[in-house]
Amino acid sequence: MQSDALLRSPVPTQPEPLPNGERLRILLVDDESNIREALAEYLMAINNHHVVTAGSGEQALAVFGCDAFDCAFLDLKMPGMSGVELLGKIKAQDPKLPVVIMTGFPSLDAAIDTMRQGASDFLIKPFNLGQVKLTLERVVREHRLLRENLRLAERVRNQEKIESLNRELSRRIHQQNTIHQISEAVDRLQTSEDIYQGMTDLAAKLLEVNRAAVLLLDRSTNHLLVIAEHGFPPRVVGRAAGRLGSGVPGKVAAEGEPMLGRPGVDAMLESVLPCQGAYLCLPIKIRGEVFGVMLVADKIDDRPIRGEDIFLLRFLLDKAGLSIENIALYESMVSNLHSTLGALVNAMEAKDPYTRQHSRRVTNLSVLSAQTMGLDMGQIEALRFAAYLHDIGKIGVKDNVLLKASSLSEDEYTQIKQHPVIGETIIQAMDLSSQERAIIRHHHEHWNGSGYPDGLAGESIPLLARVVAVSDAFDAMTTDRPYRKAKSQGAAVQELMRFAGTQFDPEVVRAFVEMLARYQPAALETREQRP
Repeated sequence: MQSDALLRSPVPTQPEPLPNGERLRILLVDDESNIREALAEYLMAINNHHVVTAGSGEQALAVFGCDAFDCAFLDLKMPGMSGVELLGKIKAQDPKLPVVIMTGFPSLDAAIDTMRQGASDFLIKPFNLGQVKLTLERVVREHRLLRENLRLAERVRNQEKIESLNRELSRRIHQQNTIHQISEAVDRLQTSEDIYQGMTDLAAKLLEVNRAAVLLLDRSTNHLLVIAEHGFPPRVVGRAAGRLGSGVPGKVAAEGEPMLGRPGVDAMLESVLPCQGAYLCLPIKIRGEVFGVMLVADKIDDRPIRGEDIFLLRFLLDKAGLSIENIALYESMVSNLHSTLGALVNAMEAKDPYTRQHSRRVTNLSVLSAQTMGLDMGQIEALRFAAYLHDIGKIGVKDNVLLKASSLSEDEYTQIKQHPVIGETIIQAMDLSSQERAIIRHHHEHWNGSGYPDGLAGESIPLLARVVAVSDAFDAMTTDRPYRKAKSQGAAVQELMRFAGTQFDPEVVRAFVEMLARYQPAALETREQRP
């Protein structure tokens, strides 16, 4: 009867097309062949849909597994597998597929059951083809919405993936920038005192913590001594804040691994370095051996210490450890070099009792003059090192010329004038700055260009060499020589002022005279008296 009712509705020769002209792939399952064929013909006539038919649930599953569909029409009552069973299996494979249930025995329970299984709509047999068209329109809308939702969901997933990648990229870029900042900052620290304080300041800035400290392990007492701090009272520097193997920093020093601590667990540490919240301790190592501990505490805004903080702090400590080792090696090398060169200068001056301590006095006068002139620390340190070596080239001058008690011949004076060049040759293999080398080569140049070895004039003579030239001349004039007695300091000052603008830089002479007036003359005296 259902079959006859359907067939009495003639199949239009050209049904009105559906909105948007979408062509669907439709699965049609019905055990009655005449209904199946008539409905398939009608569906194909609308927008030229592609219809695949099956006479049972088993046939439908075989077809469904080999093809992709946009919607399905299923008969509810079929021999063997029912429409509800088929609906469940189809939805298990494609949960978003719109499915229309066709039934001649409608009931509320059946409707609820099929809706629970995921059916989109019902067609009640007997039905006319107009109802089929309306149902198909709803299915098309649902298919379109589903497809759009899938596109939107995919777009959202892609956007989320892009945002996640961007966040990770930003994090890595920030991390690399931070690593670069650490490298640059540590490389700028030139002394061991600078590097320890620099480590605490860097850690506080980069990890955004309120407090940081460096504790060095004293192997003679096994105490951890505060060597630098940030955010703690300055008076804590030099105090013991831990003991090897005991407390949080002590265990870190003993085991060489980072540890988190919290207030109330380490009385010795907290009596010296009190923290408001959680703190982190990491070992500072050189060549795998622990020689100290870095402590950071109290994140800004009470945020927790993260894994990235530990990573950045490890990098800072590794970089700092290398710099500390290099600085220690350099300072040891410089100390040995100073000792060696000092011994050479002492050996040279020991030949002539009239010039003992000359280099030391010239260095002292030069440094005081530079301070009076307001020169920077780099220039003062260059003077402190190189002024002491200004006459080292005299080692290459023959003793019979260097120690001659009477006036020098022209040839002998020519030999003496070579000592700045010889001095530069002696120190050229050393890693001295251009300022330091200039002191040794040019301390006998004259303001008017009549000096040696290069005849430089005016401001083309390096400034520090001009400073040493005045101090050298003053000490020479105020020291006894075999061929003349020493001048008084007043007479020597008059000589300097008389030759300011010809032999000496007038501004350096002015500063030298001001320096002598500022300091007690007795404080400048380090010369040994001639026996």
